[in-house]
Amino acid sequence: MREERTVLRKAFVLLGLAVLLSLLFPLKWLLKETGVDPVNLHVPGADLAALCVVVAMVPALLMFRDGRLEHRIPSWSAWVAALGLSSLVFLLLHVNWSLDLATVYAREAIAGGGLLPASISHVSLLDGVELAARFGVLVAMVGLLMHLDGPVQEEAPAPRRRRKER
Repeated sequence: MREERTVLRKAFVLLGLAVLLSLLFPLKWLLKETGVDPVNLHVPGADLAALCVVVAMVPALLMFRDGRLEHRIPSWSAWVAALGLSSLVFLLLHVNWSLDLATVYAREAIAGGGLLPASISHVSLLDGVELAARFGVLVAMVGLLMHLDGPVQEEAPAPRRRRKER
C-alpha cells in the first residue's frame, strides 16, 4: 500500500511538471506563424494542449531524474494533492470526450438547475476552470518545489583498505 502511494505521488509530480512545461510551448503562436489555423487543426481524441503535455513528458522525466525528485518529494501534502488535481483537470479539459461531458454539465448547471447565474455562458465557465487549473499547476508546483526535502547525499566511496606489508 505504501509503494502505491509513493508511485501515485511521483506520478502526480511528473504529470504536473509535464503540464507546466507544456504551458511554456508557444505552439499556437508557431502554428499561426507557419500559416496553420490551430482552431481548425483537429487531432482525434485530444487537442494541441494535451499533445503538448505528452511531448513534454520526455523533458519532465529527464528533469525528474536529474533533480532526483523521487527521493526528495515530501510525504503527502496539500501541494502534492493540489498539483495532481490541477494537472488532471487541465488534462481532462483538453481531451475530447471529457470536454464534451463537462460542456453538457456546464450547460445544464446554467440553464436547467439554476445553480449558476444565466449571465455566465458555459464557454466562459469552462475557460475559467481551465485558467484556474493552469494557475493551480503553477502555484502547486512552486509550493512543492519550495518544500522539497534536502538534496540526496551521494554515497561516499568506501575507504580503501591498505594491504599489510610483509
